[in-house]
Amino acid sequence: MYIDLMNYNELLYSGRYDELVNQALPHVETDKEAACAFLRLFLSRECIFLLDEANSIDLLTDEAEKGNRYAQYAYARWQTIVRGGENSVSIAYQYMQEAAEQNLPDAIAGLAISYEFGDIGMVDWKKEDALLQQAFDMGSELAAVYRLQDHCFGRHFQLAQPHLAVELADRLIARNKAEGIDPCGYWFYYRATANESRLGRTYVTDDYRRALDLGVLKAYTDLLIAYGYGDSDTVLVETPDFTSLLREGMDRLCPGAFYMDAAREMHRYDALRHLYSCDEGIQRSQLRYQLLSESHDRIHSRLSQAARLGDTAAWEQLGDCYYDGSCGFEQSYNKAFTCYSNGAIHDAMGSIEKLWRMMHDHLIDRPLDYVDSIALQGARCGSKRLLAETVIIHQEGRLTEYADEIERFYDPIFDAPEFTLDSDEDWREVIDEQLGDDEPEDDDGRYDAWA
Repeated sequence: MYIDLMNYNELLYSGRYDELVNQALPHVETDKEAACAFLRLFLSRECIFLLDEANSIDLLTDEAEKGNRYAQYAYARWQTIVRGGENSVSIAYQYMQEAAEQNLPDAIAGLAISYEFGDIGMVDWKKEDALLQQAFDMGSELAAVYRLQDHCFGRHFQLAQPHLAVELADRLIARNKAEGIDPCGYWFYYRATANESRLGRTYVTDDYRRALDLGVLKAYTDLLIAYGYGDSDTVLVETPDFTSLLREGMDRLCPGAFYMDAAREMHRYDALRHLYSCDEGIQRSQLRYQLLSESHDRIHSRLSQAARLGDTAAWEQLGDCYYDGSCGFEQSYNKAFTCYSNGAIHDAMGSIEKLWRMMHDHLIDRPLDYVDSIALQGARCGSKRLLAETVIIHQEGRLTEYADEIERFYDPIFDAPEFTLDSDEDWREVIDEQLGDDEPEDDDGRYDAWA
């Protein structure tokens, strides 16, 4: 059955992702509209997590094995994002490379990304840049998304340039319109992101709304922040727009909506916890305990759901709750470590830094080579803290197998005059300790023996 452009897009915009895969995949080589909608589905991390393995992934696997380049790319992208198995990275690289060899522009962009964080055992930012440029010149929308991200947030320790993101988004919107197809929702999303940093949240809600209408699920989160906080980051105001959008986002299984509901409930938990007086009666005390218990359950449920849907901030927040024993969570370093580890699997910088700190402080002990590997991962993901640590580890004679990567990319940043560490005083003490500036006078050698 033939499906026209509007219907392919409607499947994407309405969240019927498995139908889109099944309906569009047979036509992607001959139907430009089917190919466009199919590829746009795999731009989105949030949408990829919602694909059903039986309905979509099994089909992609079968077609990828037959050599279908679109299926190879899509299956590789799914493996890259979800990372549900030990061999996900190697499987993803194999199929992404095969699709790239068949000149699928988005696959070339996907291959480039594998060189950014060392997914295939090596980091090569120069090769990544060259492949991304090639894919961008061939019209890859995935390459355009990454270029917009770079302009909005910076890259490889370089500063953001939001004005360039706005200019590029405008050009991409105009190009799609000239081609007679719906503009990609991400052009509006990143134009809003870039303008938000320059002009404020309330100025850009129309662009976030447009992105949402065009299937960008993550725009729910940005709109919730805009409606709930306005241009402030301090006080959450539960406006009717906020409440309605929160419910709608959770119905659409947007992970950011579940995370925002958890954040709202955490504020409520703190308020309930402080509603205490010395003369509180037994009945009032029991009621408050029940309300706190229900609030904790809601926080745990919402954060867990967001994490299952791929929200790495939810893994970090769960880890923080277990680490601190806050919001009614049982204090557990082991559970915190597990949550941070799950965030680290998806290259979440905050989780990686906290994972390393727990091992450095011996709250959780792991072999030294594993601790070093986490520092290296943090450096790859843009952590100034762990870039400094990685360089120091290398200077001490470890991580030798990554010497070329460290000397090419991290040493020049660390040695640059403008390189400064974060302001966290504890981190400065850690660096001083590693550099030997604070050697204890009564050192009995036990640390060296452990190392």
